[in-house]
Amino acid sequence: MWLAAAAWIATALAEPYAGQVDESSAHYDLEVAYAEAKTLPALEALEKLIDERMAAAADDVDLYWMKSRTMFEQGELFDRETGIDLVSHYQKMAAFAEKGLDLKPGDPHLRFAHGIALARLGTTKGVLSSLFLARDVEADWLAATKAEYASLGGEEILPYDAYHALGVFYRLVPDWWIVQVIAGTRGDLDKSLEMHEKAVAGKASIDALKELGVTALCIAENRGDEGMRARAMKAFDRALGTPAESEKNRIDHDHIRKLKADASLACEYSRDGQQDLDKKKLQD
Repeated sequence: MWLAAAAWIATALAEPYAGQVDESSAHYDLEVAYAEAKTLPALEALEKLIDERMAAAADDVDLYWMKSRTMFEQGELFDRETGIDLVSHYQKMAAFAEKGLDLKPGDPHLRFAHGIALARLGTTKGVLSSLFLARDVEADWLAATKAEYASLGGEEILPYDAYHALGVFYRLVPDWWIVQVIAGTRGDLDKSLEMHEKAVAGKASIDALKELGVTALCIAENRGDEGMRARAMKAFDRALGTPAESEKNRIDHDHIRKLKADASLACEYSRDGQQDLDKKKLQD
């Protein structure tokens, strides 16, 4: 069953990547299930499989980042209008990554998962109210740029997804001196653009192109740079020209259309909802 399913999934990657999953990889059946899981019910079924395996092998490090990754994908598909407790969800995701890091400190794949959980907590609660998390998130994702991994269908590819995450980080964390004092780091739109360029060079997915466009549009809005505006539209159009193969892709397409219609959304854009980046909130 798994081998047959993997035959068409493998064709999704045009070229092999370092760390590419193959039939000799640990938990290959879970890797196939992850590549096929495009809906919440499918992700819930995958999580159940991981939990069953974890119950029998609690010291298997790979299961912890697989669990965290599955929870992240679930969070991407949750309907934000239903009042679901996203804070609790991402706290549990972080806890699983931390358990894995207890078993294997410094593991870059686990640090990537841990950084994502903390970052999603930040955007769910609000970036300005979660600046104390920023330095840890940045450190986790910088460590993840040392990882080499590619899932069967290219859903997760490291280090390119780590570059993508850092690009979002450097856009959403404000470039203010007071943020440096509070968080020990600060935003940087030029660094954000650099990270997104690296991400798209290795993985030109819909979400990677979207975020490249968002940063370019934010720079255009801040600096009156029409060249950057044109660059943003080119990235957005390329993303919209890529067929949506999942609900996650369809959400990204919808967000891109909103960003194209209202450029003022760009700098504070987050998949978890627009962020309030009013400097006065830190000065009061």
